[in-house]
Amino acid sequence: MRNLFRRGGLWMVAVLLIAGVGAARAEDYVLGADDVLQVSVWLHPELERTVTIAGDGTIVYPPIGSLAAAGLTPKQLGDKLANQLGTFLRQTTAVTVTVSQFMSRSVFVSGAVSKPGRYGFEHIPGLIDAISQAGGVVAGADLAHVQVIRKEGDNRRTIEADVAASLRDGVGSTLPQLKPGDTVLIPSINAPGQAPGAGEGVGVIGQVVRPGLYTVNGTSDVWSVLAAAGGVSALGDLGSVNVITRQGAGQAVATINLREALKHGTRAPFLVRTGDVIFVPSTADRGGGRAWAAFQLALGATRDVVSLVLLRDIVRR
Repeated sequence: MRNLFRRGGLWMVAVLLIAGVGAARAEDYVLGADDVLQVSVWLHPELERTVTIAGDGTIVYPPIGSLAAAGLTPKQLGDKLANQLGTFLRQTTAVTVTVSQFMSRSVFVSGAVSKPGRYGFEHIPGLIDAISQAGGVVAGADLAHVQVIRKEGDNRRTIEADVAASLRDGVGSTLPQLKPGDTVLIPSINAPGQAPGAGEGVGVIGQVVRPGLYTVNGTSDVWSVLAAAGGVSALGDLGSVNVITRQGAGQAVATINLREALKHGTRAPFLVRTGDVIFVPSTADRGGGRAWAAFQLALGATRDVVSLVLLRDIVRR
């Protein structure tokens, strides 16, 4: 199922949980400023150190002192340390250098994400993978207007990316390629500090990573709302996603087979609107089951979207 999601481009449905990094060998990595290194010396545990490459490209490693590290591979630096340590140890030794934090190739992720901050990578990832490293987006994230802020000389350039459209259409190549030092800003649809209230969003419950109430606009669809909710869990039944829409004093329930849509590449928008509820049942309860029965009971008891969201624990029992 996970491969199916990735093929469909629904990063949050498989995704903002999985960091995709390059496959090149770590020993080919070229060290740079701010990288954090672990130094281990064979038969000399007392000489193990964690060091950070300074802005001038050097490290300080007792008993040797200061020496240049930037521009070398971990193996080259290990050989350099081994040669100089031989003078102090009066014997040949081997030094292993590993990179514990690849901070010379880092990206800042800020805004409506779970864990904003600076993230280092051995290989600069794609935009979606960078967002996944920050824990994914939170309720109210505006995936249609993600900004990549890049320093170019003394100036800064802002590149806007429609991540929502990329996820919906499965065309990741349309997103900008990140570079070291970029800042990724995920804006919020809500005003700063304002959470969606009753009747102001779409409720997402059932087998998703982050059940909750999510703000929508006129172009929001099932794909983007599920993405904002962290994606479908391993038990989620994509073949029977239910969208509950208010109709007068009652509700209408539409069942959508997202699995077939992904399989055949027919990703119709499936637009949702304020007041709707998306329910993802469990494959373990396929064919009826306790989850959907509990949800129907709860649905009959209330028409308040906020209250529906609070029923997620009932649905998961």
